Amino acid sequence: MIKQMQFNGEVIVVTGAAGGIGRATAEALAELGATVVLVGRTKDKLDEVKAALDQTGAKSAVCAADVSKEQDVERLAQFVEEEWGRAKGVINNAGNNFISYITDLSTEKWHELIAVDLDSIFFMCRAFIPLLLKSNNPSILNVASTFGHIGNPQMPVYCAAKGGVISLTRQLAVDYGSRGLRVNSICPGPTLSPRVRGYFDSGKADPSGTLQKVMLGRFAECDEIGNVAAFLVSDAASYVHGASILVDGGQTIN
Repeated sequence: MIKQMQFNGEVIVVTGAAGGIGRATAEALAELGATVVLVGRTKDKLDEVKAALDQTGAKSAVCAADVSKEQDVERLAQFVEEEWGRAKGVINNAGNNFISYITDLSTEKWHELIAVDLDSIFFMCRAFIPLLLKSNNPSILNVASTFGHIGNPQMPVYCAAKGGVISLTRQLAVDYGSRGLRVNSICPGPTLSPRVRGYFDSGKADPSGTLQKVMLGRFAECDEIGNVAAFLVSDAASYVHGASILVDGGQTIN
């Protein structure tokens, strides 16, 4: 199994890699020997991640892109094709959230968040599947959420988008499994990303209500999600296909 989890320099593209779950995933992949393409909107933050990976001897590259924009994704795919000719895996992690009742939600905000949380996965899968099919045992992992399975107060866009991510993942698994491309989604529960920590530190959110719903009684650390993501795109998970993997501390069973 340890050998199956080694990437041996194969290219894995990670979106939203500047921080949080995306950075933790990139770090786990780098530790397993992947060449990680770090994707995000802010190049300075990506450069910081790359510098940290460089210190460990890991191989990585930076490509600043807004994956909610079709043209940026096409440019990203062209970059990967020109540099390596193929990719072993894509982890679609970029996303955002907004708290609002649907009656207070503007049309513009709806489309903005759908673009980041769902359209981006459409753009990425469409652009990268041809490159993935050039590799042995390629994989797509789409980062959804437990809120794609359950409702959550004042998150109509996020719940809708993440439910769409799960359904799109299953559909792609139907179309491409016979061609050797595995497609899965991962559904993190409450996770202490820098953004979430900021909400709690500022007093904008109270963690106690969330913790009451989690059977393990705590939030996940980002690396706990990243470790599972890295496993799922490795050959060690070679028979996991079309799945929606909950990594939620028991949130959804409560």
